[in-house]
Amino acid sequence: MIEATSKRIRVDDVELHVLTEGSGPSILVPTGGGIEFYRRTFSRRLLDAHTFVYVEMRGTGASTGSPEGATYATLADDLDAVREKLGLDRIVVMGHSNHGGIALEFGLRHPKHAAAVVSVASVPDFSRAMSVGIARWEVEASASRKELLARHQAELGALDTSAMDPDELTLRRYLALHPLVWNDPTLDAGALWGGVPRGFAIYMQSVIRPEAERWSLVESLGEITCPVLALCGRYDYVCPVELWAEAIDALPRGVLDIFEHSGHNPHYEESARFDAVLLAFLRALS
Repeated sequence: MIEATSKRIRVDDVELHVLTEGSGPSILVPTGGGIEFYRRTFSRRLLDAHTFVYVEMRGTGASTGSPEGATYATLADDLDAVREKLGLDRIVVMGHSNHGGIALEFGLRHPKHAAAVVSVASVPDFSRAMSVGIARWEVEASASRKELLARHQAELGALDTSAMDPDELTLRRYLALHPLVWNDPTLDAGALWGGVPRGFAIYMQSVIRPEAERWSLVESLGEITCPVLALCGRYDYVCPVELWAEAIDALPRGVLDIFEHSGHNPHYEESARFDAVLLAFLRALS
């Protein structure tokens, strides 16, 4: 049984909640949608080889403050402050989905302390992600998957949300996108969240949506000198693999691995292969 330890680390005027579990070299994992989803979707086998250091972004989970005004770049600076206060030197940063943008910014902004970046189901250009993903969805998704998406959206629209907590409503909206996110249409994705993550609504409004309109690191990828591993699901329509396929050669030490039976969560849908690819990459660092 691997025990988790929890602490708060002061960064400027806020306290960031940090949960640590596992053994071996540390991996920083930023999250703005709660820690529990990742504890339930990343394989517990990984904790035998590495220590996961989950850092809840300001204003989310058990962290204080507000994400208003934050960007992927400033959140990467928060991560580096946590790294320093934990006494860690060169560190691997692994970010899933929008947190992949934070991980890439860390590699760009803190090269002396970035041992590697792992981008899981993320993209180097969020400003194009939805348009590219939806264009492919329209061409290749089956009629049954499109009907399922329409049904989820209709069920969401029929809900009485007048008294619903904003965080719960944000989670429900996300879950209603299931066919765009998961390759397995029968999966009960709601159970993987372990409840409603605190601060999800304001994080979505203040960070994810604004950065989705403007954030791209494509022109700066050549300046990221550490190894970068991009792990993408073929059937991810919110962070489509095409954007990494176009850009991976711009990274001096970039590797792209595509999971042919996954959507937005290859670490869960193809966990055994994901673990093998990730651990091989991490072993090669040393």
